[in-house]
Amino acid sequence: MALPDLTRSRRLQSLSLSDAELVEIRIKTRQRTFEGAYWRTCLSSFGFALIILRIFEKDFYGIGLVFVAFGGAMLTISALRRRNNLDIFDKNKPFVTSGGYVVLTSVIALITYLALLIMVFRLGEPKIKS
Repeated sequence: MALPDLTRSRRLQSLSLSDAELVEIRIKTRQRTFEGAYWRTCLSSFGFALIILRIFEKDFYGIGLVFVAFGGAMLTISALRRRNNLDIFDKNKPFVTSGGYVVLTSVIALITYLALLIMVFRLGEPKIKS
């Protein structure tokens, strides 16, 4: 005698959501994923810059300033993306991916990492005082 699969029937019942509930879930997911990611990156960059500027010597100030610039760039991208993606659930407008923001973020991160790499290699060089 086979018992009915109660967990499966409950799962199927819980998947029947109205359109308003689906839109609300999508909005929260988009906000948590996209907007939150840029904000978290920005805040962590500012926090790391603050740690570098407060704890280390003056030789490391350039590295701290690079992190401040990176955090500012992420904050700018977050604001641009939030302003331009307010109508993502409008059914009358075609869906456009955010590939431009991904490329912009990648270029800024690459420039930041190259600047940091150059600064770290220059830390060991002797300073010439005039």
